[in-house]
Amino acid sequence: MKKSNSIYIISFFEGAAVMATELCGSKLISPYFGSSLYVWASVIAITLGSLAAGYFYGGKLSLKENKTKVLATILAIAAAYMGFMPIITNAFASIALSASLVTAVVMASVLLLVLPMFLMGAASPIIISIQTENSNESGRVSGLVYSISTVGGIISTFLCGFYFIPAFGISTTLIVFASLLAISLLLLSQKKNNFNVVIVLVALLVLGFTNKTPLKNCIYEVDGMLGKINVLDDTIEIIGEGMTSTRKLLVNNIVQTEMDMRSGNSLSGYVNLLDFNIDTVESGNALVLGLGGGVTSNLLVKKGFKVTGVELDERIIDVAKDYFNLSKNVNAVCDDGRHFINQCNESYNLILIDIFKAEEQPSHVLTIESLEKLKKMMSPNASLIINWHGYVEGERGIGTSILLNTLKKSGFNYKIAATSDKEDERNLVFFTSLNEPLVKQFEVKPLVKSTDLVNSDGRPVLERYNALANQSWRKNYILYYYSGH
Repeated sequence: MKKSNSIYIISFFEGAAVMATELCGSKLISPYFGSSLYVWASVIAITLGSLAAGYFYGGKLSLKENKTKVLATILAIAAAYMGFMPIITNAFASIALSASLVTAVVMASVLLLVLPMFLMGAASPIIISIQTENSNESGRVSGLVYSISTVGGIISTFLCGFYFIPAFGISTTLIVFASLLAISLLLLSQKKNNFNVVIVLVALLVLGFTNKTPLKNCIYEVDGMLGKINVLDDTIEIIGEGMTSTRKLLVNNIVQTEMDMRSGNSLSGYVNLLDFNIDTVESGNALVLGLGGGVTSNLLVKKGFKVTGVELDERIIDVAKDYFNLSKNVNAVCDDGRHFINQCNESYNLILIDIFKAEEQPSHVLTIESLEKLKKMMSPNASLIINWHGYVEGERGIGTSILLNTLKKSGFNYKIAATSDKEDERNLVFFTSLNEPLVKQFEVKPLVKSTDLVNSDGRPVLERYNALANQSWRKNYILYYYSGH
């Protein structure tokens, strides 16, 4: 092929498509496996490994005579596969239920990312070969190709993270960048490529209209870098009360809030347990880290507290106001919980940490350093309450043990209440204070798995040792909610 500067545009689109694929891939995985460090580590490792293999194989392909045809084929297949990625995720539910967390995440990442990343990695050496007329140009051309590709990736990252994924969703974002990759084939200046481009674009257009299966009774759905959010209206039977309409807030397919539409009250055993026990706390200022649908904040308002609710995801604040009747008396703040703690100079009678994002608990909010700052924000006789999963036994209980060790080392006393005797079906609620906390009902004294570990900023071990509990929680959730209950 004759040397042409227009081929650098292909390199730009290829770099943009790489980052769009990686970001959308991580978001497609998160509804099944969460968005923990394990997921991101797997996605990044598989992406880099696939690109490295692609670079190596692309170097071999660059020695072929028909480089333009090879490049066109590679880009066409990569574009088509990007369009199929949302459909491939249908296999993730069975993977999630049949393998350990790390194994399942790696399997999903391999299935989703290896082929497109390998193909796009192979494109760059071929582009360099096409543009290099003699060996003296090889270094300059290589540097230019990889820098242009990287710039495309940087721009794509910002566009996907701040605009495309939140505004149009993951599937449409993939279709857009796959289409750019397909259209770039026209720049290879071969007429027969036009037919290939038309075929790929038609396939992507069809996929864009057919690969999305909406959740039943969904009244709101939005994708974003912080996860997929759904609001569902459903009907359930409450013993002694008959059928009632319910509204659910889901993050990455996991229910965060469940509200009775008749009364506006929560259907969560955790919120009911909280309701029974917070009468022991003197009303005043209350801080809720993790707003969710706002039912706990509304409960505190009813009990006379002046409530500030902190939520990392601004979309959830909007959903709480628009769909879950968040009280106008709640001061909703969009911020990371730890950042808010570090900047806060207020004093509170009650601090509630309810920072579940799907099944995960952001561990940076529960370090020794964070708890030390929280102590300074607490008025005399104030209470710190933490919502937690139900696991205390065996390997799944190590995360709970670490949290309790961290509380002790920070000077907190605690009592534990539970919504059920069954680990797989319950929440634990830690009622803590610098004095002797009081629990009126549902107090338990479980035998917690022993460990000496604590969670700190310098050694944040909680996420690692809580991973098995989180996986069990997600599995049991999926089995329960998606089996007809």
